[in-house]
Amino acid sequence: MQGFVPTPMNGRLANLALLFVVPLAAVTGFMMFLLGSGPVWPVAILHGVVALLVVVLVPWKSTVVRRGLRRPGQTRQRGRAVSLLLGLCVVLALLTGVAHVLGVLFADSRVTTMQLHVGAGIVAVVLTVAHALQRRIRARRGDLSRRSFVRLVGLTAVALVLEAGVQATGALTARRGIRRSTGSFQLASSSVAAIPATSWLFDQVPELDPASWRLTVTTGATSRDWSLVELGRWHDRQVAVLDCTGGWWTEQEWSGVRLSRLLPPGAGGTVEVTSATGYTRRLPLTDHLLLATAIDGASLSGAHGAPVRLVVPGRRGYHWVKWVVRISHDDRPWWVEPPLPLQ
Repeated sequence: MQGFVPTPMNGRLANLALLFVVPLAAVTGFMMFLLGSGPVWPVAILHGVVALLVVVLVPWKSTVVRRGLRRPGQTRQRGRAVSLLLGLCVVLALLTGVAHVLGVLFADSRVTTMQLHVGAGIVAVVLTVAHALQRRIRARRGDLSRRSFVRLVGLTAVALVLEAGVQATGALTARRGIRRSTGSFQLASSSVAAIPATSWLFDQVPELDPASWRLTVTTGATSRDWSLVELGRWHDRQVAVLDCTGGWWTEQEWSGVRLSRLLPPGAGGTVEVTSATGYTRRLPLTDHLLLATAIDGASLSGAHGAPVRLVVPGRRGYHWVKWVVRISHDDRPWWVEPPLPLQ
């Protein structure tokens, strides 16, 4: 049985592991942003396990940190600054991630727990790359040995147990059914007034006059402008969940006109939906895409996308384009654009 007992991990191997684990945590977190429905839980669990593996590696990494802090030299001082900032970002990402699972949301504040978690994670990845360039570690043949593999499996098992504990605690602290598979929590109130006014990155609420506002719909060589009054001839309704990447969700009844009504009968392909701010998203054309002018029977407010916003059931909130002014219909594939908006 002695052959199955893993020997202690040293600092160099801990550095190699972290060089892989931190980016993997970012990749799985990125996938969580992309998935708005379907089998999201496996990705969420993997993300949690990988993140907690960082915690498990702390005892070995701490020896490397202590040794580095004792070394003199200006270059070392710059390296220390990067290392300390990286450590702070990793700790912040871990604490906010665990806090979110436990139901700490801060949905009414300017920055949610999830946004802090994502921001700290992105900075941590950048600093990990900078740290790796400053202190390069060359892999050795022995790093791929059976002994190293047993070490990694053992540490991963510990991280899996910790993740199970965090998830179990989160399940006990949160009411059943308020947390979706994406990790988002239901807002405490279902009223429209309780929905946070959010936008992607630096978009600001534009000043749009409903009377002069026009929606330009282009398909092929044909283009037509629609007024808000003209769109009002339809009263299509869609109950859909708005799942924001800020970590919250709400289910509302949205009303307006199905986007397909504004295109030739039987049209397929994709549509590129553009906001008055220049924000765009390309999506497959389906009958589920709704151009909403009202929510829960009340007209949209400016902060929620008036005069018209897009409703996209089953996709995360950044696909729900606000302040829509233009729709272009063609046969380009929907995946030709970046998976997350860049503007």
